[in-house]
Amino acid sequence: MKSIFSWAEARRYFVIGLPIFIAQLSQTGMNFADTAMTGQYNAEDMAAVAVAGSIWGPAAVFGIGCLLALPPLSAQFVGAGKRRRAAHLLRQGIWLTVGLSLVLMAFFYVISWHLEAFGLAPQMADLAGGYLRALLWGLPGFMFFVNQRSFLEGFSRTRPAMIIGLLGLALNVPCNYMLIYGKCGFPAMGAVGCGVASAVCYWFMGLAMMCFLRRDPQYRDLRPLFAPWLSRRKKRAENAPAGEGAQAREEYGPVFDFPLMFRALRIGFPSALALFFEVSLFALSAILLAPLGTVMVAGNQIAMNFSALIFMVPLAIGMTATIRVGYCLGARKVAQAKLSALTAMTLSVVFALLICAGTVLFRAHIVHIYNDDPAVTKLAMRLLLFTAAYQIVDGLQMAGIGVLRGYNDTRIISVICFAAYWIIGLPLGYVLARTDWIVPAMGAEGFWICYLAALGFSAAAYWLRVRYLHSLPPEKVLARVRR
Repeated sequence: MKSIFSWAEARRYFVIGLPIFIAQLSQTGMNFADTAMTGQYNAEDMAAVAVAGSIWGPAAVFGIGCLLALPPLSAQFVGAGKRRRAAHLLRQGIWLTVGLSLVLMAFFYVISWHLEAFGLAPQMADLAGGYLRALLWGLPGFMFFVNQRSFLEGFSRTRPAMIIGLLGLALNVPCNYMLIYGKCGFPAMGAVGCGVASAVCYWFMGLAMMCFLRRDPQYRDLRPLFAPWLSRRKKRAENAPAGEGAQAREEYGPVFDFPLMFRALRIGFPSALALFFEVSLFALSAILLAPLGTVMVAGNQIAMNFSALIFMVPLAIGMTATIRVGYCLGARKVAQAKLSALTAMTLSVVFALLICAGTVLFRAHIVHIYNDDPAVTKLAMRLLLFTAAYQIVDGLQMAGIGVLRGYNDTRIISVICFAAYWIIGLPLGYVLARTDWIVPAMGAEGFWICYLAALGFSAAAYWLRVRYLHSLPPEKVLARVRR
């Protein structure tokens, strides 16, 4: 009987995945600090940040998703012993970061002046637009951070991103304090100040990561952020005899490596679409619940917020699976890649069961952290049962996505996500929540049933796809990865 779990792989998942989990929590912490601190300043400013965030989230996630090919490609190069190719990929990722940032910044700038078209009152539109125009300047810094983090993930080094993420969170709070409330000589800017503070923190994270890469002795010979085409060593490699210099020329690569950039986009773009489909489903469901009243919206928001928090566990497992599977395939260890993938699936189920049990047992305590209103807490406690129920399918689907990214098999991810969220999830959720066509209108519970259906479909589809890849001969798997 073939093993589906390895304690050695599980230990690697813990070492690599725990810093990823903490780093993602720090990002969630920044969002929480923005909401809480603007809420203390003014309810209208807090609402403006929330509205602008619902626009920022799907578009920014789409841009970051386009860079999701970088971790598995970097891991494959490192696994194959081509460290310089990983550094070359980092430099090409910088060009991608610049291009994607310019497109997204232009989009946010234009949309920020037309928020009244979304039905916002003029004053709310001004506040939300100002927040977006301040925040968009931080987007290149954050994408630069993601690009460098991807390079380090190829070497299975996730702790630097964790430390810098925590430092970014630590900087975010005092920056918010000074710029939102007008302290230390700064004017009180409310929501706009929150956007400025976030932009400053994003650039701090990007530049701090750059300083780490330049100073860490492990990468000194690679000069990952240095233009190697200007170095004497590169020139010597170019002038070397064909037999001696061919490998060096291949590893350094040209200034603009369009085939490599296109390969990264071809692999990353489906992942970006998948993220957009998922994020937009949750955003639209919240909008569709708004007419049903404050209690419905508040109860759903509590369940959504808690769900986003515990989502960091399957997300960390999925990201670690991408790194480990990519590294094993780069080293041509197909059997080890299979074992790593199955270990990820097993760990996702184990952690999902633990989270499920904890959510059911402590749901009353969890809800009272957020709100004490009897009607809101009653609804939120019911919705947390749905949150507990979908932990297993959510964990399996995130592990499946991570494994498929490690195999560079991302096109199928966007197809499955579109079918799950937009063909099954959104129509079913609307029918159950807002109409009496099948059963009496269920409100928020109808959308949570649709989440279960969508995630269950996607988890089953990803599992079948992983099984198909595992059934292929090793040479065919390696040929697919090299494409």
